[in-house]
Amino acid sequence: MNLNLDEAFKKVLFFAFIFCCAVSFAYAQGDVYLSLSATGKRSDIAIESFFSPNKQQDDIKYAQLLKEIVQNDLILCRYFNVVIGDPEANAPLDTKLVFWEKKGAAVLLNASVKTLKPEQISVDVKLYDVVSGEIILKQNFRNESVNYRYLAHEISDEIVKRFTGEIGVACSRIAFINNSTRFKELYLIDYDGYNLRRLTKDKKLNILPRWSPDGEQIIYTSYLYNNPDLFSLNVVKNRRSIISKYQGLNAAGAFSPDGKKILLTLSRGKYPNLYLISPTGEILRRMTDGSYIDTSPSFAPNGQEIVFISDRPGYPQLYIMNIDGGNLRRLTTSGFCDSPAWSPRGDKIVFTMRQQKGNYDLFVYDLPSSKITRLTNNQRNNENPSWSPDGRFLAFSSTRSGRSEIYVMAIDGSGTRKLAELPESSYTPAWSPNLLENKQQR
Repeated sequence: MNLNLDEAFKKVLFFAFIFCCAVSFAYAQGDVYLSLSATGKRSDIAIESFFSPNKQQDDIKYAQLLKEIVQNDLILCRYFNVVIGDPEANAPLDTKLVFWEKKGAAVLLNASVKTLKPEQISVDVKLYDVVSGEIILKQNFRNESVNYRYLAHEISDEIVKRFTGEIGVACSRIAFINNSTRFKELYLIDYDGYNLRRLTKDKKLNILPRWSPDGEQIIYTSYLYNNPDLFSLNVVKNRRSIISKYQGLNAAGAFSPDGKKILLTLSRGKYPNLYLISPTGEILRRMTDGSYIDTSPSFAPNGQEIVFISDRPGYPQLYIMNIDGGNLRRLTTSGFCDSPAWSPRGDKIVFTMRQQKGNYDLFVYDLPSSKITRLTNNQRNNENPSWSPDGRFLAFSSTRSGRSEIYVMAIDGSGTRKLAELPESSYTPAWSPNLLENKQQR
């Protein structure tokens, strides 16, 4: 039954930013480290074993764990190559810098780890320019020991920010649906596939999760009360509320970039059209009105335009229009389209398309050039793409293994990895905003 409902909903509903070492300037702490140029290569970083000065068992354990997580983060972000080596642990810094320079490293990362009471970890991080010996980053990070993975992700994101001026995505999470309980429930997982957490235990059908811009809420459609209603789950306070419960379809769409409006599909006993509502469910405006099906809306990052799917030409196609309902236009494609998502940078729209006698594959529509690029190619069905907060990666579902699972890849289609080994089938990933950046702004 669930599969049929999914199919019914389907019917009714890098900018590759990579650098390498070119010049080497270090500004005052807090500024961007300008050792990068857009040549398509990555910067070479050496990561020494994290040091535990107190030599306590917990310190040694967390030092090793934190180092492994940070190293994995820096590899996954695709800005860096990790240089392997083993200098003498007690060698002077100058000797170590010479060692790493000969290995081809541009920068050196080391850290000192101490456990504090009550159950807190303190990490002193230093990042050096290997050639000049200047300190690029010197910062203390602290968190509860139960949050050691998040602590490591904070360190990684700060390193990325120091090199690029933009915070990394290591502190982000991905919401998705999984049916391992025989029902489709809502789950949450870290961007690197760890810390799986089940959010609902409804024994009902839940679908189409979407994040609020502040990263505190997930909206989704649920059959909890035997009607496809729109719910909101506050993942910080672990509190759920119902937003929209009109008879018929209340299909999760998207938050506006300011978080003050939600765009969704309502049928209200008629054709499914787009509506703009408040976060409390008040209808603010009917966006479309006609005897056709309009679904899967996504806001442009400026909040002034939306992209959505409509079958007004007789089959599902991409359309863009202004938030006031004007300037409606179709983006010409060659197949059946679904699940568009506007990029965080505003220049691209990723979507799913099935061409004649083919599978569902992922494509990117470049708005400035009107060029369409194919990202997957007949590896069974690839659907429901969701952008990383920095716009460099996509999470999506794919049946390439024989069942639906969540994968992550760069926006040029390279570097595909399975998010995690999870039981049964997983669907409709939704990548969170940058949680660390939102935390720092609060």
